[in-house]
Amino acid sequence: MSQTRSSRSGIALAVSVALALTAGTAATAGAAPRTVTASPSQTVQQDGVLPFPSTAHLIGAGAKGFFTAQTIDGTYVNQWTRYEDGATTTLPAPGVTGRRTDVFRHGTGTIHTLYDMATGAEPVVIDTSVLGEGYVAVATAGSALLMTKANTTGGQDIHVVGKQQDTVVDRRVTGLPEDAVITGWNVDSPDVAVALYTGTRDGVSGKRAAVVDLTAGKVVEEYDTGWVTNGDTALSATHIVWIEESAPSGPSTLVAVRRDTRETQRIPLGGGWKITVDLVGDWLTYGQRGGYDAYNTNPLYALTARSLTTGATVKLLDDYASTFPGPDGTQMVRGGTVADGEGLYRISVGADGTPVTRLVASTGIPTAYSVVSQNVPTVIDFDRDPGLVSMTWTLSRSRGSVRVELVHDKTGKAVTLYDHGDGPSTRTVTWDGTFVSRDISIPAVYTVPAPNGDYTWRMTGRPENGIGPVLEKTGTFKVVRKTVPHDFNDNGTPDLLVREDDGRLSLYNTSHPLGSWTMGKPESLGTGGWNAYDRLLTPGDLGGAPYADVLGRDRTGVLWLHQGTGHALASRTKIGGGWQVYDKLTGGSDLDGDGRPDLLATDKTGTLWLYKGTGSATAPFATRVKVGGGWGVYNQLTATGNIGGGPAGDLVARDASGVLWLYLGKGDGTFAARTRIGGGWGTYGSIVAIGDVDRDGRPDLLGTAAGDGTPYIYKGTGDWRAPFGTRSDAYSYAHLDPATVF
Repeated sequence: MSQTRSSRSGIALAVSVALALTAGTAATAGAAPRTVTASPSQTVQQDGVLPFPSTAHLIGAGAKGFFTAQTIDGTYVNQWTRYEDGATTTLPAPGVTGRRTDVFRHGTGTIHTLYDMATGAEPVVIDTSVLGEGYVAVATAGSALLMTKANTTGGQDIHVVGKQQDTVVDRRVTGLPEDAVITGWNVDSPDVAVALYTGTRDGVSGKRAAVVDLTAGKVVEEYDTGWVTNGDTALSATHIVWIEESAPSGPSTLVAVRRDTRETQRIPLGGGWKITVDLVGDWLTYGQRGGYDAYNTNPLYALTARSLTTGATVKLLDDYASTFPGPDGTQMVRGGTVADGEGLYRISVGADGTPVTRLVASTGIPTAYSVVSQNVPTVIDFDRDPGLVSMTWTLSRSRGSVRVELVHDKTGKAVTLYDHGDGPSTRTVTWDGTFVSRDISIPAVYTVPAPNGDYTWRMTGRPENGIGPVLEKTGTFKVVRKTVPHDFNDNGTPDLLVREDDGRLSLYNTSHPLGSWTMGKPESLGTGGWNAYDRLLTPGDLGGAPYADVLGRDRTGVLWLHQGTGHALASRTKIGGGWQVYDKLTGGSDLDGDGRPDLLATDKTGTLWLYKGTGSATAPFATRVKVGGGWGVYNQLTATGNIGGGPAGDLVARDASGVLWLYLGKGDGTFAARTRIGGGWGTYGSIVAIGDVDRDGRPDLLGTAAGDGTPYIYKGTGDWRAPFGTRSDAYSYAHLDPATVF
């Protein structure tokens, strides 16, 4: 036997309260361990639960504490945390742990230093160079090393290497075939391990699991195995278990064998990888690691316990990342439950004989798909910010989708937005302030601006791993825009009204993008009865409410007011009789500069009368004022609003030859001398002051062809000398009765 003397006289565990518990201290190779004792508020959480670094991995657990590893500022850091008070010791790297013990081994070349963290005793230093070449350390068993060494027959021998006083002791394990090649190791305790190997026994080559008595240094049992997934096995006093695959990446089978009778249970598990097994009392546990960050669903993501006597199963954890045998036949698992979140759990047999879990240390991160933070505006002003509006949720994991439904409270109109992905945990949906509609009868898809007012949003989050319930969050926001002329559904854009043949009143939205419309299915503003009127017009906001109104004259000459509500028209209010004397009515321009729209009417003698708006819904007009005569030459009058850039609203009039004339308002209820706009306007059955359809700040004009009702837009220029540009299609297709468009 060769021997070596330790060069280190002892390592005192330095205690410091100045270092943060979870940050740790990056240790360089060969550095002495350093302990951080944190205050109770830092270490012990509710019900005695310790903190667990969110980026750390479990690498072992003993009777007094547990080991973790994580990368801090680019440096790999090992730590041991004491159960009693949460004090954390930073250990040198690289290193490995011994199962079911508090022993940590740091190795550099042939020098292996073993720290017993439970006792704080002087480290054991084993220099394997005295053994010669070819020794490879594969595991730690208590204070001993398990090593392999190639033999002369092409196989590998197993060696248990330890230290007695100052002497390195090497014991070769007996009982393996000479051609055995070790494919995997699992140390169950300092006294026993399972070695997976391929080799020849009694002339038959195969894959086997050997139970090795480390104290005696010999193989005491052997079992034929198939392809063992990940080389993972578990051992208890009564059973040995492992996971087999029919081929690499094939269906998995859990194999459990009674050690005394060799009675074997084979339990199909289906597809999976990174499957682990362990034994807790008379229960075996199994599952697939990595469920928390998975992008698909799999029942194996849950850590499950199965009774070796009854076959009953119990779900222990909803997901897990790593697992190690714990002290006294327990199991320590880094994982999570929907109820208690992610952290370190101890699994043991309860008083009733069923496995139970206890949260030992928590990361503070939920296992269920949950919202960490959100950024949803409470007020959206599309006049101020006409672009896309973002709504963002930061979620507890990266792989998952969100579905966001925005519902207008008053009308029930809704839009649904989505964000899928498996990248960063932030999910963002963007909204352009429109609703997408579909008209099955055409068929067509079109978008219209969403109305102002209160909205409710509902965010539904679905984890891609299927772990935990579907996430739902709700909230509210308000959409605001300034009111605009000829807007009857309060969405900040002008609309076109059409009386249908059956007496219904329909609203055709200004679609999106503005100025390039697609005619979709209209909204209903009234279920019927509108055929009672022989004249309909849109005079603007007469009653003082923020919405546009409708005037209707019945066949007896009574004028009625239907006030706008922002999403419908209110029941009519009688204004008065005698209006049959007028053959033309128009309204909407503020002719006297008082901020209220006025009404113009021509009688059958050609006299033009002005009815100034009062702002009262019950008496919306003052006594009429005569503007002048000679207006009988025109067959249509349209109050356009301010199209010429002057001090007040304006008027366009079409004569019998189809020439359109502009009358600029002077601001006192009268007009300047007329200006010729141009000819050819006789082709239109209706000329409608539709408002500003393209949001350029200038009123536009709409004309519907007398023959087929096709609507056209003339965009305002703001120049009284040429107030309208070249016409363009108002909708991609449309056929409207020109007599009912207003």
